[in-house]
Amino acid sequence: MKLKLLLSPLAKAAYFGNYLEVAHAEFLAHYPECDVRPEKLATLDYLNVELYEEELQQLSRLSFVQGIFKEEGDKLIVLNQEPGFVLPEELVYAAKYQGKTNELVTQLAINIGIVFASIREGEVPRLLDPMAGRGTTMLWALRYGMNASGIEQDRKALAGLHQHLKKQTKLLRIKHQHSQGFIGRSNKQQRGKFDQFQFADRTLRLTIGDSREAGNLTQGKRFHLLVCDLPYGIQHATTEGTRNPLPVVRECAPAWVDCLRKGGVLVLIFNSYQPARSDLMQLFVEQGLQPQDFSAPHRMSESIVRDLIIFKKI
Repeated sequence: MKLKLLLSPLAKAAYFGNYLEVAHAEFLAHYPECDVRPEKLATLDYLNVELYEEELQQLSRLSFVQGIFKEEGDKLIVLNQEPGFVLPEELVYAAKYQGKTNELVTQLAINIGIVFASIREGEVPRLLDPMAGRGTTMLWALRYGMNASGIEQDRKALAGLHQHLKKQTKLLRIKHQHSQGFIGRSNKQQRGKFDQFQFADRTLRLTIGDSREAGNLTQGKRFHLLVCDLPYGIQHATTEGTRNPLPVVRECAPAWVDCLRKGGVLVLIFNSYQPARSDLMQLFVEQGLQPQDFSAPHRMSESIVRDLIIFKKI
């Protein structure tokens, strides 16, 4: 079918002046052999492609897509294709807090991770965010039907995530179970404390602790995807006073790599000014991971050009 993919205004807000380039990169990661042609009609932006009908659900899950139209002569027919997410979008978008990861960038990271990861048919993917914050990446993973785990050092994160899910599950009447506990012994510093949410047969667990101890905090589990939005250096600084997260990532890298299963993929969202792509490349190649061919740089401000880098455990 000849299709027009309508770019969402949310994508323009997420990817700024580079939204067409990012959309193009995301599409080609999924369909590298497909011709794609950008087009502007009035104030609307489209990508023109030709694909089979069975690709419609996957297309509707691309982070930049607002709608899909079929061309028939001089007519455009709206295709009513749902992305098939298992939980409502409010679980991701309704949470508001300072420093929140952009929802579409996180969705982009998961989409690209799925492309490169080795996931057997019928297998339930497991995702880990080792710097989880209040859980945007984990909530997206849950919507995708994955089991989600996260590690966060800020003890306030548990209360923030619990408050958000308690409110939204009540408003949306979503059945779930909530439990709490500790990995190891309970302690006043709350190291190893976790909140777990069960939605039917899918689980989300956020654990407080040091990401350098990811293996212990996840109890030795291996993950298909490890997705992390690294601090951009504006609101965060390391104990040494630098805004570059590379020293922290270097300390965490062995534990992160160990948490990946064979065929698993590490996706990092980062400010390409610091750390440089080459530094991240060298760090994780030295840890035995294989870099994958993907990049989607987009300028957020004078001091931030956000990008993604992908590695696979062979």
